[in-house]
Amino acid sequence: MRLIGLVLLLMAAGLFVMFGTDPLGALLFRLDSGLLSLVQAGVQRYLLPMLWDDVLLPVLEAPAFVAPAVLGAALTGFGWMRARG
Repeated sequence: MRLIGLVLLLMAAGLFVMFGTDPLGALLFRLDSGLLSLVQAGVQRYLLPMLWDDVLLPVLEAPAFVAPAVLGAALTGFGWMRARG
């Protein structure tokens, strides 16, 4: 768990160096412009419409390095707590 967390933290650092504070949604749009529309339609139609507005949209508006940094920090922290406890 710690190893995966450290890899995600390194990936977040790399994203910060390469793209700065560009939003995650903008980077995904550059990769595949239709992807966000497809995901939005699928989430709103087959899951919960509130899930897109309240959860996924804020993640897409955040800088690209934030999501892997938060996940990596959480996994690293849980790994350290598990090893100590």
